[in-house]
Amino acid sequence: MNKFSHFLGIDVSKDSFDACLIDVKQKVIMNEKFSMDSDEFEKFIQKLQMFEQDEILVVLESTGIYHTNLLFHLEDKGFKTAVVNPMLIHNFTKSVTLRKNKTDKIDAFRIASFALYNQNNIDLNKTSTASARNISRERDRLAKETAKIKTEIKNHLQILFPELVNNYNVFTKTMLLLLLKAPGAFPIKKLKPIQIERIFNKTGGNKVQISPKNLIKMAKRSFGIEDEYRQSILIMKIEMLLFIQKQKSELDKKIKEYIDKNLKQEFDIITSIDGIGQTTAEKFLIEIGNINRFKSHNQLRAFIGTDPSIKQSGSSVNVNGKISKRGNSHLRRTIWQMAFAVRKFSPQFQQYYLKKRREGKKYKQAVIAVANKLIKTLYALLKNNSFYYENYRNQSKLIYS
Repeated sequence: MNKFSHFLGIDVSKDSFDACLIDVKQKVIMNEKFSMDSDEFEKFIQKLQMFEQDEILVVLESTGIYHTNLLFHLEDKGFKTAVVNPMLIHNFTKSVTLRKNKTDKIDAFRIASFALYNQNNIDLNKTSTASARNISRERDRLAKETAKIKTEIKNHLQILFPELVNNYNVFTKTMLLLLLKAPGAFPIKKLKPIQIERIFNKTGGNKVQISPKNLIKMAKRSFGIEDEYRQSILIMKIEMLLFIQKQKSELDKKIKEYIDKNLKQEFDIITSIDGIGQTTAEKFLIEIGNINRFKSHNQLRAFIGTDPSIKQSGSSVNVNGKISKRGNSHLRRTIWQMAFAVRKFSPQFQQYYLKKRREGKKYKQAVIAVANKLIKTLYALLKNNSFYYENYRNQSKLIYS
């Protein structure tokens, strides 16, 4: 059911934006360029004052960071907004015209037209959801950075104290604090047992796998070398790691607060599947937004990008078996992680994975098959507000109906 009488398409660039306002008959009411600053924004808002905010659907094309401030100010003024993938606008334009004319004003008109014809399928933007998505993606980035720094720390310790890194977990808080004070076998063997004991006690009684005396003994017999410059780099890397871990911990808290406030029921539903943990569940829910914006599990698959790649010419249709990879890359990585886990911990998904391998599917193909089965399952559970139960007969009717 149409609920908007006017549609505002905005084409955003770094320093300016073009805004095109049309009515339900595609009559252009305004099509102007504005600078990206406060004065021009107020001028732009004044031109819209003859309309009620609820009458206008505002659609912006996603442009990385350039649309963010404009989106915030529009929502602050009470407008209904949506940010749309440029590919959707491109495909819509191809479907309605063969012309390849491209100017900022034409682009703004096409975005407005897209809003008109797709108003019932557009997911309205929520600032809190967008912010949570940014935080979740930043947490992902920090996790990757953490893994990279840990590898670098291990590489340095292979030179400075190989026996320690090869036999013990050097990433406990206790070990990291020790290595900050004594970055390698040579500095450690100069310490007294009581000094090491004090460092161990600073971490609140964390269990240490090796005693101070045995640690010093191992350091004295180490094949590691003394390299002052490498020791300095190791200290720097450990400080970076501790800082990033602290930042990531803060983001973990913010994401949990958002989930508990907005998506607690959905979180409990999808974690009812064995193998889906807290982090992947949070990422999945934050990335998909409102499940009701997807009319089917196939639409959700396409949004993620695990749907098959299809090439068609006339009556010839070629499904080459590869996934399209044209959806949300963050969500695609998440569903891959989830599929990898459920095939190990959920008996039903494990059986499905083994079945695909027996059918001759390669490892990656079988995991993708599990991912698509998982998408279908998650979609059904969330749409029906139902929990997952292994070997529950009636559940298959729910998922595959």
